[in-house]
Amino acid sequence: MTIALLTAIAIAFAPIPSPPSGFHRIQSATAFDGTWSGTGTLTARRGRGTSCSSEETNRRFTIQGGQITFAYDNRYGINFIGPIQANGSFDIASGQHRWQGQASGSDMTATYTGPECVRTFQMRRRRN
Repeated sequence: MTIALLTAIAIAFAPIPSPPSGFHRIQSATAFDGTWSGTGTLTARRGRGTSCSSEETNRRFTIQGGQITFAYDNRYGINFIGPIQANGSFDIASGQHRWQGQASGSDMTATYTGPECVRTFQMRRRRN
């Protein structure tokens, strides 16, 4: 065999290196990608219940590549990051806080449950 042929075979079978640290793979778009916004209505106060604030609150978050990214309350560091399933369901925990619900088309019903408050949200999607 010639050196050129041996080199070509070695290159063809060489292992593919891992991506560098901090590199994020781009996921393809999913049926629920976009910016979601809506109003949450306080449905229960628990424990002290003093940090629940007003009866209604507006929130916004994004879904990109099937991944929910939601900074629910920056004052208390409540952030939800997790997947939405192909059927539109999700259930994400952040410490003692939970964000769960169901999306269908451009509508979503979701519930935030925390140690002191429970809110039910009606959300609508705006495509990015």
